[in-house]
Amino acid sequence: MTYVRFSLIFLFVLSGTSFGSCDDDSRERDLESDADADSDSDGDSDSDSDTGPTGPIEQDCSDCPAVGITMDNMLCAIDICSEELVVSNTYASPTASPVDGTYEAVAHFGAGSNDLAPKLNGSYALMATGPATGTEHTEDVGGNPGTDPYANDEYADTPTYNEMEWTLDLIAPEQAHGFSFKYVFFSEEYDEFIATQYNDKLYIFITAASTNGGEKSILNFTDCRDPEAYHDFVCAAGQTGCTEGERYCYIAINSALSDCCWYNGCPDPQTPTDITGTGYECAPDQGSDGNTTGSSTGWLMTSWPINPGETFTLTFHIHDTGDGVFDSEVILDSFQFLYDFTIPETSPIE
Repeated sequence: MTYVRFSLIFLFVLSGTSFGSCDDDSRERDLESDADADSDSDGDSDSDSDTGPTGPIEQDCSDCPAVGITMDNMLCAIDICSEELVVSNTYASPTASPVDGTYEAVAHFGAGSNDLAPKLNGSYALMATGPATGTEHTEDVGGNPGTDPYANDEYADTPTYNEMEWTLDLIAPEQAHGFSFKYVFFSEEYDEFIATQYNDKLYIFITAASTNGGEKSILNFTDCRDPEAYHDFVCAAGQTGCTEGERYCYIAINSALSDCCWYNGCPDPQTPTDITGTGYECAPDQGSDGNTTGSSTGWLMTSWPINPGETFTLTFHIHDTGDGVFDSEVILDSFQFLYDFTIPETSPIE
């Protein structure tokens, strides 16, 4: 069956200083300007120049069941393998839509030769507004219409459908200063519905005392591909991760990080990510675009700061906008806590 949809396009718019002993023995005092007890400047009392571990905090995932349809499988698939880091792990639909078949932990999505090989430990998690696997992505799974409180004013009344949420309550390790994860967003809304009300979205929410005073916040946003035609928000004063006054888009078909198929002649042509076998492949031209084509963002990585030992909530949320027929989906992979202080950022990766 072929679906035909009409839309209107509107213009509109995230050392310590260590003090030496003062006793009367004959030990030498450190007279270096770093005021520590050695000759380096790291503020410690050894003789090297280390600054502690950097990079990801390793987890042992060797015994983690990372393929299947349980929530434990999903957790292992995104490489969270230490039980002490997880307070709760739930999957539900805010629109009361059936969730069976909309998520799965898999070893690969699409053709084995495409660019979607897992980034860590051999599997990843899928979430979708329709069937998570296979190549058919035009299914309205049912439920009630919803609303998007983060939609811009122009489309604030456009209903949402098939909302899916995976919510994790996590405890950051005592050595962690941030975290990162990798993902690919797909949609059948590409490219024909760019800058329209049909704007399925992937929101990744964080609720943490260290972010925006504990207010529930979206942490994945980017520049817009056509900000004069569409933007989701203007960065407010004091908002984490963005430049005040600049326009931004959430992860959706309007993100500047999307692989272009034909929109506006693709003024910044780049080699698109090979997503063969997913059912979201690009149409070769506008006339061929329809309900069996789409595109993706390619691989992205979002990084975010967190305080050592902080308990926080992370929610992966995906929904259809305007109707429930044209589906959208996300691969989620390689969640890692980081030793390093982390700058909020979403960027493309190979």
